[in-house]
Amino acid sequence: MLKDSIARRYSSALFSLASEAGAVDATVAELDAFVAALGEDPALAQFFESPVVDRSTKQQILEKTLSGASELVRNFVILLARKRRENLIRIIARQMHELLDRHAGVERATIDMPAPLPADELAALTRRLSDVYKRTIVPQVKVQPELLGGLIVQVGDRYVDASVSGKLEELRRHLLATTDTWPATSTNGKTGD
Repeated sequence: MLKDSIARRYSSALFSLASEAGAVDATVAELDAFVAALGEDPALAQFFESPVVDRSTKQQILEKTLSGASELVRNFVILLARKRRENLIRIIARQMHELLDRHAGVERATIDMPAPLPADELAALTRRLSDVYKRTIVPQVKVQPELLGGLIVQVGDRYVDASVSGKLEELRRHLLATTDTWPATSTNGKTGD
């Protein structure tokens, strides 16, 4: 969570600069390409994220490596290296997508369900969520048979557990919490004094 909050300052600043330059989509795409390159080349990722590589050497190599990227992205990646925040690059790239979605009035919702919903029911659920959250909701469905029934919906940091397994767990916790307050009963069913 701490990494997320630190990364949020960087992603917000980058998004703001990209918006001013009218290059949000291009900036997000270039950042995605850099993160993808790190994922495909373990040696590059190790070099970029290594805290022991000399900062000035790393900066020179990054300037050459990112010569085809926009000045904004190149300077941003070099800034991360200078500030020793290279390990935040993947989080920042994800947050940039979230900011892009928010800017467009779109929000992703993770919907866990025990079995896939028919397309018309999923569309109706998506419309209801869009009405509730006053944003265009894009559903990301995860099938989890252990839920037994119902749904778990997460939109941003809002979480609603309306699953059967969630309700059973809630009931179990309630029963465990109240067992200390029940009066003792004898074997004949009468309360003891």
